Amino acid sequence: MNKTIILTIMSLMTSCLTQAAMFEQSDISVSAKGRLVLERSQAEGTFARNDRIILKAPGETVEVFASEGRAVENVIEEDIDGSGERELLIQMDLGGSGGFKEFALLQLKDGKYETVWEETGFCAGHAAIEDRDGDGRLSIYIDYTNTDIEPPKEETAIFVFENGEVKQ
Repeated sequence: MNKTIILTIMSLMTSCLTQAAMFEQSDISVSAKGRLVLERSQAEGTFARNDRIILKAPGETVEVFASEGRAVENVIEEDIDGSGERELLIQMDLGGSGGFKEFALLQLKDGKYETVWEETGFCAGHAAIEDRDGDGRLSIYIDYTNTDIEPPKEETAIFVFENGEVKQ
């Protein structure tokens, strides 16, 4: 083989390996509906993320959520409202040096996940779904740093999900 063909083949192989390193899949859960999967991907040479959540069922794959440039850091699947169907709480990093986070809550309605709530602007935020107050109901807790005050202070925002609405 001549040197040009060998170099071309090696370049293609390197390109494929680079692309593979920028794409990752991980299962969120498995249920009768199928496999809920988080796909993380990043376009080569950019900081922009193209993360998405998909539902893989026999014979079909459905996109549940697309991050639109934000990096999906965590997905929590929990039945917050007690309906018997688990909602998805998605935590995303907005990028940049501020460490700001965005959160989205998806609810299964008529067989499709719909975004029912989005909240942004939490510096170094981290979400959990728990019953911290012992009332028997799950709430969304976002622990974050309040940078609007001096000195910055660690705080917790608490949200409840009732009757299809999220309220603080």
